[in-house]
Amino acid sequence: MSIEVTPLSTGIGAEISGVDLKAPGADARAAIYRAYLDHRIIVMRGQEGLSTDDVMAASRILGRELEPHVFTRYHHPDTPLVMVLSNRKDDAGKEKGLRDAGSFWHSDVSYKEIPAKATLLYALEVPDEGGDTLFCDMTLAYDGLSDAMKQRLDGMTAVHNYAHTPREIFKSGEVTPPPDCVHPVIRTNPETGRKSIYINPSYTVRIEGLSDEESEALKDEIFAHCMRDEYCMRYKWRAGDVVAWDNAASMHAATTDKLDPNRHRTIWRTIISGEGRPV
Repeated sequence: MSIEVTPLSTGIGAEISGVDLKAPGADARAAIYRAYLDHRIIVMRGQEGLSTDDVMAASRILGRELEPHVFTRYHHPDTPLVMVLSNRKDDAGKEKGLRDAGSFWHSDVSYKEIPAKATLLYALEVPDEGGDTLFCDMTLAYDGLSDAMKQRLDGMTAVHNYAHTPREIFKSGEVTPPPDCVHPVIRTNPETGRKSIYINPSYTVRIEGLSDEESEALKDEIFAHCMRDEYCMRYKWRAGDVVAWDNAASMHAATTDKLDPNRHRTIWRTIISGEGRPV
């Protein structure tokens, strides 16, 4: 079966067919990485029966190093490099995974000095309704900015912090957020030369060099632009789906805060480490 890369009907991301992630050959690995660069969000369906080793190997197509999530209690029992996202509970009522990994717009690990390069999710079970993931292509959103706004944002930097959006994990002390870090508002992919907006509502505290009021107004203007239909999509999961994305060029939001607890969703997640400070 030949490898094909087909843009999704939404106009955001692409589906890769003709690959088997249990044993991807050199051509498949090259096609996956090329599609990742070109489309930023990639989908590979029909990958039932993957092991944690298979998922980690597939993740390393996008970058050599993986990193564990700070939510240690949701690590897979076989390896800390795979996190379990699930609303299932065991017979004692204990959570089998993290029920809601972030039903708010964000870019994974933008709150670290060296943020994550990519994220990969593997769906073991999904509900017939609900549990979708929302995506925004921040490269297309950058392309759609006016020339005046592109010029204004060029060279600006922004402060990011994990606890910018209040959550119970910070109040309880289960997770201690790292110190503030500063990243460019506009990032440039070193391999493609394409630029993307790199702020997000959940972790970006402020844009440097502006008053608090000016920073909030500019962030609101940028986010309103990014939320336009032509830059966003809703992804409906199927069991066996593998979905990965470039965190420097997209943001996403779960919808699991609204998922019926009687409908079950279990997904494995890996984080592919960044390869240096953002530019």
